[in-house]
Amino acid sequence: MFKTPTIRNASLTAPYMHNGVYSSLSEVIDFYIKGGGAGMGFNLPHQTLPFDKLELTNQDKENLIAFIKTLADTSGVVK
Repeated sequence: MFKTPTIRNASLTAPYMHNGVYSSLSEVIDFYIKGGGAGMGFNLPHQTLPFDKLELTNQDKENLIAFIKTLADTSGVVK
């Protein structure tokens, strides 16, 4: 069993990925649009992400980023 992590506050938690390689949500979405590491040509025998590319338009990408940003909860953030 595993727990799927939430994307709540994802727009507030850059850098992204396990190694901090991406600094924006746009870069992360581009990674998945390309099919992840395997889709980008890396030999990743244990990648569980499908290697085929997502067929997202620029508008789809912008809409996805806008949606992720709506999940930000700054009510407990001290300014």
